Amino acid sequence: MGISLFFLLGLIGIMFLLIFKGKILSRIKQEGRWVQTLQKKSWFESPYSSGIILFLWNTLMTGVVAFFIFILTKVNIPFLHLVILGIGTIISIWAWSIFNIAWIGSRKNRFKMASIGSSFYAILGVYALYRYLTLKPSYPGEDLFMAALGLMAVLIIAVVALLTCFVFTGFPKKEQLY
Repeated sequence: MGISLFFLLGLIGIMFLLIFKGKILSRIKQEGRWVQTLQKKSWFESPYSSGIILFLWNTLMTGVVAFFIFILTKVNIPFLHLVILGIGTIISIWAWSIFNIAWIGSRKNRFKMASIGSSFYAILGVYALYRYLTLKPSYPGEDLFMAALGLMAVLIIAVVALLTCFVFTGFPKKEQLY
């Protein structure tokens, strides 16, 4: 089973998460401890400050996952990095769902929060694309295939994370619309 199959299964899994977003959001209760904590914070009422906190959360989660993957390069356990990526994805979707449920405000402000928060992945994707387009060997004859493959993986992961974060934080549950 190759890495491309895992990648394809991950994309299919994210598609199912987006399709069944309502069922995932219904598991997070309005009376939950995390939701109540966010709603009591004064900074959460502003779409800009809550978007910046979401941006920082996405930065922190990506940094932690990247750190663990870097540490795993020293260990010879195959496919453990995929488990780390999966755990990071689940924790991020859980946090995005809490942001969604806890938000009290207009749809326009919700979109502002989601745009600011998910823009981390846009920046990461642009950076990966820039590095991919300007990839040059450091010495004659250097094979850049693995570097290019890694940058393409980062770009695809960033685009999928951007869309998933925006959908989970920017669009309320149907019951919240009324």
